[in-house]
Amino acid sequence: MLQNYLKIALRGFAKHKLTFFINLFGLTLGLWAAILIGLWVDSELKVNREIADLDRIYRVMEHQSYGADIFTTSSTPGVLAESMKETLSEVEYASTYTWSQTQLFIQGDKRIRLEGVYAMPDLLKIYQYEAVQGNLDKMLTENNHVILTEKGAISLFGRTDVVGEDVEIRQGSDSENFIVQGVLKDLPRSNSLQFDYLLPYALFFEQNDWLSDWGNNGPSTILKLREGTDGAAFSNRITDYIAERNEESNVKLFTYPLGDIYLYGQWKDGQLVEGRIKNVKLFAMIGVFVLIIACINFMNLSTAKSQKRAKEVGVRKVAGADKQSLVFQFLSESILLTVFAAVMAVLLVALTLPIFNNLTGKEMSVPFLSGVFWLQLLLVLLITGLVAGSYPAFYLSATKVVSVFRSFTKAGKGVVLARKTLVLFQFILATILIVSTLVVYQQINYAMNQDLGYSKDQLIQVTLEGELLERFDIFKAELEKNEDILAVSRSSFGFLGRNSNTGGVSWEGKAPDNAALFEVIRVDYDFLEASGIRLVKGRDFDRANGADSVTGAILNETAYKLMEQDHEGSEFFRMWDVERSITGVVKDFHFESFRQNVAPAIFLLDPDNTWQGYVKVNTGKIRETVAFLESTAQRLNPEFPFDYSFMDENYARLYQEDVRLRDLAQYFSILTILISCLGLLGLSAHIAEQKTKEIGIRKVLGASTLSILQVINREFILIVILSVAIGSGVAFWLMQDWLSGYQYKISFEWWFIPAAALLILGIALLTVCLQSLGAARSNPVQAIKSE
Repeated sequence: MLQNYLKIALRGFAKHKLTFFINLFGLTLGLWAAILIGLWVDSELKVNREIADLDRIYRVMEHQSYGADIFTTSSTPGVLAESMKETLSEVEYASTYTWSQTQLFIQGDKRIRLEGVYAMPDLLKIYQYEAVQGNLDKMLTENNHVILTEKGAISLFGRTDVVGEDVEIRQGSDSENFIVQGVLKDLPRSNSLQFDYLLPYALFFEQNDWLSDWGNNGPSTILKLREGTDGAAFSNRITDYIAERNEESNVKLFTYPLGDIYLYGQWKDGQLVEGRIKNVKLFAMIGVFVLIIACINFMNLSTAKSQKRAKEVGVRKVAGADKQSLVFQFLSESILLTVFAAVMAVLLVALTLPIFNNLTGKEMSVPFLSGVFWLQLLLVLLITGLVAGSYPAFYLSATKVVSVFRSFTKAGKGVVLARKTLVLFQFILATILIVSTLVVYQQINYAMNQDLGYSKDQLIQVTLEGELLERFDIFKAELEKNEDILAVSRSSFGFLGRNSNTGGVSWEGKAPDNAALFEVIRVDYDFLEASGIRLVKGRDFDRANGADSVTGAILNETAYKLMEQDHEGSEFFRMWDVERSITGVVKDFHFESFRQNVAPAIFLLDPDNTWQGYVKVNTGKIRETVAFLESTAQRLNPEFPFDYSFMDENYARLYQEDVRLRDLAQYFSILTILISCLGLLGLSAHIAEQKTKEIGIRKVLGASTLSILQVINREFILIVILSVAIGSGVAFWLMQDWLSGYQYKISFEWWFIPAAALLILGIALLTVCLQSLGAARSNPVQAIKSE
């Protein structure tokens, strides 16, 4: 029986080649998109999820209150982990670890930059890393030991059996020798904490006195609670843990599950808001929508061809076939077609996955050896085949025998209405995607092309280390000999987010509720000139005024306005109990993404605590200037590889996820329109075929080609117009919610909807007209020939 069904299905495919091709191509594209998006969604959902005992691991977070504002951060005091492990019985393991740091590793002739963190030994027990070489219990216990991952060991030594080997590590102007104490198995990509090396936190603690102060924050703290501990109750218990040890603290402490922080860990004004999970939901929905659109095409074309299959159904019924066998027949056809499409889709995924990885910034692969993957794919195939074939199967199997042998059969009103509704739904989804893509595209362009208040397009950032750090004035003097280098300075500031900040700022008449978190930016002379930050009041730091480095400060407009609220014409303020005079005020500049308001900032003249060089260049000769910059740096600092970056490219990384969202939405919008137009192509061909005699009669009576095209296109135009109206409303609602995440944003422009309408109408009309033109130009004699 099954073999018979397969034969009939294959004969049907061969007989109706256009319909078969459209359905196969549409389902292939739909499954291809669904599999790609499914792989991406799976990779996002797996982040940190493969860690053992994940339900007992928590990140320690802070809510810092500044007046009405609440700032949430994962930065904590450097003594927090050790204190918690000693005083809280619920804590089994606790570790402090630093932000990721790039350091130069030297082994023999090899000089390689590796990224890593300083961490306490408990970090190894919390994450349960696997040791390839060395004893886990002894790792990170000695200050002269270093831990490498397999990747780090191979890049440095060319092998992994390196325990006991010596290695020199240089950072800035410091150089130390370490012994490799162990090698860890390479970390899975799903682990959010990535590193090439680990160094003992005790060493970092010794080198940074500020870590012992309960009022300072910097490193992160992670805990593993004892089995059976209620995480929520524990979080509530530690709320005032820092305040009990620091009376001036404005911090409310809490814990958040490590397994949730990647997808859900985003706060605004102290309240949890949707984080990355919003994008995951969005693209999961897009994947489902694209697949549904492909299924709709199958349903529409199958029911549209019902008249041609009516006689087949009638003959089978006369021969004794029951409705159940007919339903099974048509469902087996749709499932077989879906299997063909799946084979092509998987091959297409394998070919295009490298491009998709580059687009999403991931390293995904098709898990051909995973039984779970094939089971999931089989489930998707069955659902797709059933969804695509269910309506045609039940509709065709219900054909009455008495109507089969009539000379003309016509689809019922219900079938036609269902077909139009499905086309309407297709183009509603297409409209939502197109309008949403327009909004995202405009917002990202707005953020990327705005005047940020500094010269990012002319600015080159140079890492200062070794001789460049020790002899910066010589480096600067050498660079300024080049006429295409306009200014040179240095800073502790990276322009890409908050780095060093304080709430310990007061001024005359300061109101208790007028608190804020000030960004502290340490700079050298000429920083404003090099960066392009504009002075609007007062003066820049002056070499002739030695007091600037001790008592001077430059504020941005936001900081100055905060002080003026309480004391108009402010000239002085106190920071960390040192009185400073306001030497100048600069125009506000953006050093965070447009999702945040400009924060108050204070510039201090403190060259000894800077490590980033900034070179303002003439962009007309950028290649020659960079070559000169590199040769100068290498001549003065041959021990370190030259490390530089363009600030406009660095700034673009702030919007990396949004740019990916924009690009993905753009490509899947195109795919949605393509699949929808495939369906229109098939339907228009069917309608043109149905109206062959009508078209012939109209031509005999003198109708023009244009008027005949209008007859065929009229219903499609109305459907598309209605879909644009509905889809635009839904897109407006969705995009208002998305734009609410930005403090500086575009308005939902009126032209977004007409632009989407013209695009969809234009493509739809082009698709239908190309198919209909042949019918309109056909010979009327052939059209009205007798049956």
